[in-house]
Amino acid sequence: MTMQPAGGALLSETRPPKRSGEPAADDRFLRLSEREEGEGPARLYPLASPTWPSKALRGLLGLLAPARSACGLCGRGFAPSRTSLAGLPEELPRSWSDSVCGSCRSSIPWILRIQCQVCGRPDSCGDCCRRTSAGFIRSRSAVRYTLEMRQLLARYKYRGEEALQPWLADMLLPAYAALAAELRLADRLTGRLSDRLDPDARKGKEPFDLVTSVPVSRQRLAERGFNQAERLAASLAVRAGLTARPLLERKEERGKMSAKTRRERLIAAEGLFEAAPEAAGILRLLAARDPERRRPLRLLVVDDIYTTGGTMDHCALALQRCSPVPIDLYGLTWARA
Repeated sequence: MTMQPAGGALLSETRPPKRSGEPAADDRFLRLSEREEGEGPARLYPLASPTWPSKALRGLLGLLAPARSACGLCGRGFAPSRTSLAGLPEELPRSWSDSVCGSCRSSIPWILRIQCQVCGRPDSCGDCCRRTSAGFIRSRSAVRYTLEMRQLLARYKYRGEEALQPWLADMLLPAYAALAAELRLADRLTGRLSDRLDPDARKGKEPFDLVTSVPVSRQRLAERGFNQAERLAASLAVRAGLTARPLLERKEERGKMSAKTRRERLIAAEGLFEAAPEAAGILRLLAARDPERRRPLRLLVVDDIYTTGGTMDHCALALQRCSPVPIDLYGLTWARA
């Protein structure tokens, strides 16, 4: 007679008799012998009990294994890899790549090549062909605004996960580096960076004179407690060695731009922004620091999302209207819709 256990293996009803000098078998280390045709019921044989050397070896292997860290974006534990950096922009700090898990890294749709030289869109763009104003010269973005990126940004903006801010700010660096490189190349081609005109050019001086941000309304600021664009601008300025100052104000709240159509966004952005009272004075003082400057002041306007370009355009136009000195406006956003 045999008994069928839950795992389906056949066990003998009785154990084999204990041999002289043989230690009693421990149930934890019992296994089935292989049954051969014509033999009797399967017999149980004791497994070797683990000894202290094997336990010590397991402990040593545990110490040698990579320490697990919490991913800065999703919070899940992972073992950082020093080699799995394929596909990441080289301008990202190593601290960023070491603190983000492979799953999150692979889900980020970096914009590494662009087709539209105005807005930095990675594919064909119809918006810039329809532009009737020329508020900003060009804008660049770090990532595509996919569902995963929308959810990530929503956690930061609406769900109070402010700890995401350093990682989001670092993600701006590749797009900023690309934009800065474009301007340096353009300056060299036009001869502005000759030793006679700009002796600091060969020292790697940043091509922007000031960083500012797209403002939010007082209502949104009270609800959220912070302006995400202003924080991104401040963090970028620290990382790039620039100065960030708020130069714009939002007159009123006209609803979320993400819920509007393209035409509705463009209409809603008209007259929505104005220069802050101190903006003209800041720009005048900035220009006075270098009276021999041969080019307009370059301002970088930072925002979280670029959709139609209406917000960026009207912010740039508001600054141009107030500025007592010539200025060129450029845009930088975290995502491109």
